[in-house]
Amino acid sequence: MEEEKVQDLVNELSQDISRDDQFRQRVKRLILRTTIILVLIFLSTIGAYLLYLKFSLSQIEQELKLKQNTIDDLESSLNSLMYAEQIREEESLRIREGGDWAEDRETNQLEKKVLKNLQFLEAAAKDSKGNNISRGNEKFPEIALTFDLATGNELSTIENLIKKYNIKVTIFLSNERPSDTTGSFFMSSNIRYIKKMAKSNKVEFANHTWSHFNYVRSVHETSPKRRKVLDYVSKDAMTLERMAEELYRVETKYLDITGDNLTKFYRLPYGAVNTLILNSHASIGYKDHIMWSKNSVGSLDLPDYIHKQFITKISEKGKPTVVKNPFYKTGREALDFLYKWENRDSNGMNGAILLMHLGSPRKFDKLIDILPEFIETMKKKGYSFVTVSEVLNDKQD
Repeated sequence: MEEEKVQDLVNELSQDISRDDQFRQRVKRLILRTTIILVLIFLSTIGAYLLYLKFSLSQIEQELKLKQNTIDDLESSLNSLMYAEQIREEESLRIREGGDWAEDRETNQLEKKVLKNLQFLEAAAKDSKGNNISRGNEKFPEIALTFDLATGNELSTIENLIKKYNIKVTIFLSNERPSDTTGSFFMSSNIRYIKKMAKSNKVEFANHTWSHFNYVRSVHETSPKRRKVLDYVSKDAMTLERMAEELYRVETKYLDITGDNLTKFYRLPYGAVNTLILNSHASIGYKDHIMWSKNSVGSLDLPDYIHKQFITKISEKGKPTVVKNPFYKTGREALDFLYKWENRDSNGMNGAILLMHLGSPRKFDKLIDILPEFIETMKKKGYSFVTVSEVLNDKQD
């Protein structure tokens, strides 16, 4: 009997131990599940937070990109003093907008055409990215002297500088006016110099458009009167086809003159460019738009086209007063500005791109006359003068 009692007791204890063990196992499993669930919740929360951060950062990046594009567009338009001169001239014209029913109808039609063209440009340029290049490789002491053709009157001066100082330059070609039979590209002296320079291997030629229009205004202008009056705005909305034609005509004329192909760089007149226009040109094979360098001192768009040393300003009382033109620079002032620009920049003039024009309206103290001193001074400092292609590459030329 006692053995049976002992056996029963042992069985009860074994059952108790088994129940305790099962209970412990259930608790362990519960703890493990709870831990796994908490870890998953934690990881999900972290993942969701990271996705939120990524989404927020993406939104911020998009906003910054849009703001940067807006800033770039504004800077590009305001970067040229010549463009500022146009605005002042337009203000002086005091063109009366609106008036009668016919004018309003014409304006409405043009507004619709401009809007439709903008939508087309945006669609065409959607997958293209243009570059607005304002400086070359800052590792090397190289400077790119660039010239827009203008009338071409000073091509002989450039040829002499190239021979005397053994330098290279880049010239952006344009016919300078919207004509099929007249302009810079039809002058026999210009054709003669372009031929000679093309054979010298010292001059790189690039595209400055055929008609020399202000592209920002030509794309966006909705006033029929302004399109008719202002010769630097195309008479109709600037389409993608017209952009291609403006470039192609310069290419064709250059090929006809020299037998060579034009470099695939372009510079739009007046520095009037924005993101939409850049990307539109990239979609037709012109990805690199060449601006000019700038730093805290100012822009290397030398104001050789500003020929009025004095201008008339209307005071608050309506009295006209003659004052010094704040944008006019004498030769000495231009040289001092260039030396100051180089001294203030952390990279000196490494990779700098300068802009001047071949054919200034100035009758005296032309800024092109400062080049001998400037070239000599920079050469003594160890700089060399190269083409735009060379100032952009990854080697010292």
